[in-house]
Amino acid sequence: MRSYRLTAAAGTRSGGGLRLDTGRGHAEETTAALLLDACAGPQQSAVRYAAVHGSGSRAVRDAARLAAERLGRPWPGPAVIPPSGSALVTQPHPERRPAELVETLLKHLSFDGLEVAAQAHVTTESRFLMPAGQAPLRETVHTGAAVVDVLKAGSVVADMDVAWSGDILPDIDQLGVRVEQALIRAGAPRRAVPARVQMLLVDGSAGAFLHEVCGHLLESSRQRPSLLARHRSQQVAHHQLSVDDNPRHGAGFGSHHYTLMGTSTRRRSLLTAGLLTGLLEDRLDGPWRAEDARHMPQPRMSHLELSPAPCPDALDRALGATRAPVVRVHRLGVGSLDHRDGTVVLEVKDATCMENSGLHRLPPFRVTAEAREILLAVQAVGSEDTMATWSAYCLATSGRLPVGASTPTVLTGPLTTLAHPSHARL
Repeated sequence: MRSYRLTAAAGTRSGGGLRLDTGRGHAEETTAALLLDACAGPQQSAVRYAAVHGSGSRAVRDAARLAAERLGRPWPGPAVIPPSGSALVTQPHPERRPAELVETLLKHLSFDGLEVAAQAHVTTESRFLMPAGQAPLRETVHTGAAVVDVLKAGSVVADMDVAWSGDILPDIDQLGVRVEQALIRAGAPRRAVPARVQMLLVDGSAGAFLHEVCGHLLESSRQRPSLLARHRSQQVAHHQLSVDDNPRHGAGFGSHHYTLMGTSTRRRSLLTAGLLTGLLEDRLDGPWRAEDARHMPQPRMSHLELSPAPCPDALDRALGATRAPVVRVHRLGVGSLDHRDGTVVLEVKDATCMENSGLHRLPPFRVTAEAREILLAVQAVGSEDTMATWSAYCLATSGRLPVGASTPTVLTGPLTTLAHPSHARL
């Protein structure tokens, strides 16, 4: 069962004037049953899932009955049933007010001749899990996010965001520094995007890169097996890539302690020195996640951790032997992975390069390649002092889920660039 509440707020500041919208709220309760058929054949669905609105014993019985009917076999339902009409999950209350966060952001950020817009939301999700044959489990998950846009004459010239989970508060001062740096980059002279580039992924952008190129590639189910499912213990990536998925990361966006099957979450090794050591699979103990009862749970990643290099020498050497122009990528935007052939398309929102000893800003562009080739062609990763975090909401058929990553700087191999749909090449 699930109880969910979201509150949000927004505001703008122009010069000394500040306008604040105290926000809106949304709350709901749902009950769902997830049944896994371990005997399903390779071409059959392994999951039967049903959800109903509301809570209490009737909702539990209805969800279990619907899921069992879809599975095609009787199932008695959970051993623990609450008294009729009693709610298993009480309405949660956000611990932080989005309006206060927005007001704090706007007071920190003031730029002459520019308008600053900020919005924030906080979610509180209480879960009551009843795994078959086990004691019920309770978990409350807090997440939040804030977005800042800086506008000139109504057009966005810089934007930045931050997200958090649990009791880890957002660093407002650091967010302000990142906005100021983005404004400096936005004011740099522009140059054309080269046809081929090597990306130096900094400021946490390597997290978005790893999420698309590695994380989605290693999500595997009976209906959609990973393209690397038959390559266990084989070299599938550069030897400096050691990647784990850790849903219990203390500051990881969307961290949680139990899957929707009621099993404890755990760290999963995916790559070890480039060798494939694990997948995110639809097994009983798999990383089952879904946004809410409207969505079919699937094995999904949570927080990816890329191990840093023990020293910076490897990255320095790789930068001295590049075969294409190097662009520093500060932010990636929308990405996609085609699970049929592994084609990845990444949107580069904020990137710079050095030319004639001066900093130049590149207009937004895209890069594309085959995910397995990208992983093998990575040139180097940075040391511990380049570590940064990344957070975002990931969209899939199992809904909009908070995900994150902790990564050092990453240098890719040469990649082909494409013009951004809304920006012609200069």
